[in-house]
Amino acid sequence: MPPHPSRFHDAARQKLRAAIAAAGGIEVFAIGQVDAKGLVVDLEIHCRGSKDAVPALRSRPRPGEVVIHNHPSGVLQASGPDMQLAHLYGEDGIGVVITDNEVDGALWVVEPQAHTVETIDDAEIRAFFEERLPGAIAGHESRQGQIDMALAVNAAFNEEHIAVLEAGTGTGKSLAYLLPAVLWATRNQAKIAVATYTLTLQAQLASDDLPILHKAGLEFEFAVIKGRGNYVCRRKLAEAIGALDAEQSDEGEAATITRPDSEEAAAAHTLRRIASWAEGVRFGSRSDLAFPVHEEVWDQVASDHDQTLRARCPYFATCFYYEARRKAARAHVVVANHHLLLADLVVKRETGGDGILPRFDRLVLDEGHHLEDAATSLFQEQVSARGILRTTAALIGTKRRPGALARIRTRFLGPDSPLPRSLQATALRDIDALLPRVEGLRTDVRGWLEQLAADALPSPPRPVRITRDTTRTPDWAHLIAPTLQELAGGLSGVADALARLEGHLDALPPDAVKAAPQPFFDVARARRRLDEQAQVCRKLLAAADPLEGPPQVRWIEPARGRQKVATSTLKAAPVEVGPLLADRVFAPLKATVLSSATLTVGKRFDHFLGRVGLHWPPPDAHPTEAAAPPPWRTAVHPSPFDYNKQAILGLPRDLPHPNDSGFVTRAAEVVNQAIDAVDGGVFVLCTSHRLVGQLHAAARRTHGSRWPLFRQGEMGRDRLLRRFRDSGSGVLFGTDSFWEGVSVRGRALRLVIIPRLPFRVPTEPVQQARMERIEAMGQDPFRGYSLPQAVLRFRQGFGRLIRSRSDRGAVMLLDRRVHQQWYGRVFLASLPPLRRVVGPSTRVIAALRDAASADTLSRHQD
Repeated sequence: MPPHPSRFHDAARQKLRAAIAAAGGIEVFAIGQVDAKGLVVDLEIHCRGSKDAVPALRSRPRPGEVVIHNHPSGVLQASGPDMQLAHLYGEDGIGVVITDNEVDGALWVVEPQAHTVETIDDAEIRAFFEERLPGAIAGHESRQGQIDMALAVNAAFNEEHIAVLEAGTGTGKSLAYLLPAVLWATRNQAKIAVATYTLTLQAQLASDDLPILHKAGLEFEFAVIKGRGNYVCRRKLAEAIGALDAEQSDEGEAATITRPDSEEAAAAHTLRRIASWAEGVRFGSRSDLAFPVHEEVWDQVASDHDQTLRARCPYFATCFYYEARRKAARAHVVVANHHLLLADLVVKRETGGDGILPRFDRLVLDEGHHLEDAATSLFQEQVSARGILRTTAALIGTKRRPGALARIRTRFLGPDSPLPRSLQATALRDIDALLPRVEGLRTDVRGWLEQLAADALPSPPRPVRITRDTTRTPDWAHLIAPTLQELAGGLSGVADALARLEGHLDALPPDAVKAAPQPFFDVARARRRLDEQAQVCRKLLAAADPLEGPPQVRWIEPARGRQKVATSTLKAAPVEVGPLLADRVFAPLKATVLSSATLTVGKRFDHFLGRVGLHWPPPDAHPTEAAAPPPWRTAVHPSPFDYNKQAILGLPRDLPHPNDSGFVTRAAEVVNQAIDAVDGGVFVLCTSHRLVGQLHAAARRTHGSRWPLFRQGEMGRDRLLRRFRDSGSGVLFGTDSFWEGVSVRGRALRLVIIPRLPFRVPTEPVQQARMERIEAMGQDPFRGYSLPQAVLRFRQGFGRLIRSRSDRGAVMLLDRRVHQQWYGRVFLASLPPLRRVVGPSTRVIAALRDAASADTLSRHQD
């Protein structure tokens, strides 16, 4: 037994031991978290030192934590530099620990002091909104709903529970959660993560809301961080430009001007533009580029977790991604998106704490109604022709740029190869066999996926689920299974061949590989991704759900794009993500705030809580088998707007049923009459792109160019919205993304038309599987899933109209089911109180015209 017990939890010991080994046995520095028993239960590796120098930690440890480093000699005695660390950190309640390379023993030079959380007083929150914020925002008036929400967020942070908060439009929810977040983080030397679903809200927080708190006198740091693939990798960019320069040197200037319209010449031109741009920017994010970049080109320069040298990279000090990480490590508030946040928590769970984002103490999830969709997207797997072509592109290269296999052959397997002769010959045979095999896979995969489309998809094409019953039918076994088996075998075959090549190349001297690592990265990434895609194929082949893990839905769907021959994409996703969210998001964190303008259905949170894993125990689990979740509280903070005075709801009763053949024609007539009645300024929110096209075409035939008519898809969303706002009297026909996340204040938007109630398409595989699961639990899938989802979507569409206290307008719903079906009451009860106009469409149109005239008159009088 060592003279100094290590006091490390097994997972933390293994993690530190692996980091020391990876660093070659030199000093490694980490920050550790200590539990109530005095054990290190988790740690973050921060930096690697040298025999003579102690590096600075990239983020400051906090009271109650420990700074850990190893003595390669194995002698657990405090040196002079160790005592300097002890004095530096000990005064702040931070411990200092020395361990050996095997982490079998440890010397606790200074014990950490238990950290006491400093709570934020509610009176300080109130005073800020009532006294300090008016000085930062001209004309600001304190809103009780905003203050109440901020106090609820503060309580969640102070008391360590989950807060599920609905905040109506105009509440000011962003500042309501940002203020307590900033105060709590700065007082406790902590970090809080804020995640949004849309880039629009993320940009608003960074450019508007957080700077307001600075202006109001709060001193804090914040950072916006994106997924790693959004940043340029300086090393990969330098290698790509070096390859282009070599081509130009070998072939002469003509190489750059031959076939200027070819794909390769265009890619080379784009790479040089990226290089020029990267020389003068600070952040290196793809979203900051002023020109489009094709995915295959971006792959050549994008930062990648699988292709990094980390601290050994010559560009580490100026790396765009690591600079964003360093800024995030210094920040009190880190702004990310749902997908990155969820991926970070999943990685931390799998690795024992080493995630994508710096460790944070509290979490705010804004736009929380999207949490289930974000989690479903994160855990979804797929196989597509485009994905496989991108995966293998780096292996074979192009006519002008050799691929990874050719570069390995030229540089490492030539006459001067450092490999033993027998291994060199074997590796050469591997590459000679791999090149045609990869090319064959790239050709065959198109054929396999086209065959699956022909055999499995109906006409017109729509997604087809692969279920237990499907796998037992002779037709399926005869047509689809053999193709899936060939596809899985083709992917696995190339992955296995790449693995054998890697095994033979492992004998290369490390220094030789470090000098040119990219082709080895390309081989390793291709091998991993091909193997993952083969596993997806096998999931579709399985005749029953997997024995371990959550139930999954698997399907084949038409591939997107404009291929001349119909092809398909294979997909698999979890049926339920609630248990995953409860286990990987809510359980590891001490406090989480979920916020949105639309979380309730019929004034109740039940549907949302159940979908994200906060109803406990789950309805299909025995109470004794379920672990208790973190405590949670709910609250509704109503909109401050007076909808009775600001809006009307038009409900015509005389349109055909939406499924009737005459509905679209009649709806187009009413839409055109409504546009005329209010003189433009209209959103027409549809439930399908087909309906968008039909109503837009009808409006163009009827009105010509009298009003600017905009249709989703004819240009980018931001540009479309900007042109609509600027027109002042435009009419925008949209679906999906225009139901939420867009804000048009003032007279530019005075009428929102919703032709159909927004029920999701019942043939979507994930929706089908979830409804079947609800039915299997003895519940009504329509009441328990379809209806609540549609109500939340309807509320989002309704919320586009009134965005400020001065806005006036109307919402018109053309779907007669709101009158005829019992569930119509559920939709209407979920709206705020406002004047309703019910009757023939002529009466509703007249009311719209009167309201528009009255609004115009009042504006002229003002």
